[in-house]
Amino acid sequence: MKQRGRKSVDALITLAQVRAEKRAEPPADLTPYQAALWRSVVSTKPGEWFRPDTYQILAAFCRHCSTAAVIDQEIDRFDPAWLREDGGLEQFRKLAEMRERQTRAIVSLARSMRLTQQARIHPVTAGRTGNLDPERRKPWEPLV
Repeated sequence: MKQRGRKSVDALITLAQVRAEKRAEPPADLTPYQAALWRSVVSTKPGEWFRPDTYQILAAFCRHCSTAAVIDQEIDRFDPAWLREDGGLEQFRKLAEMRERQTRAIVSLARSMRLTQQARIHPVTAGRTGNLDPERRKPWEPLV
């Protein structure tokens, strides 16, 4: 039979301990960098956010992020003087295209897992988020 009235502190503490969230562990085939990225993404969401049916999508996201990091390092090492050499501009163009493809894949996977900021904010309430600041000027108020 259920207890009537407000729950005691002890009852609430017991419930909180029972609901301890188990986080999804990264697959063994991920590199250490990818596994660290997996853990950082998983830690930003509630425990039940990532279920086994989404593990492959999350693993692909981590792999694409890792590949993008390698491409970024190559682009950062690129010396602008190389652009004047034969094939330098072509090599830079290929690296830039590779970066764009990886970025598109990352954004697509992030959207499918609802990791983007757009997925967290409902369009109807998006304009209301700034109203919590009492110092914020209303659009119809005159500039002072």
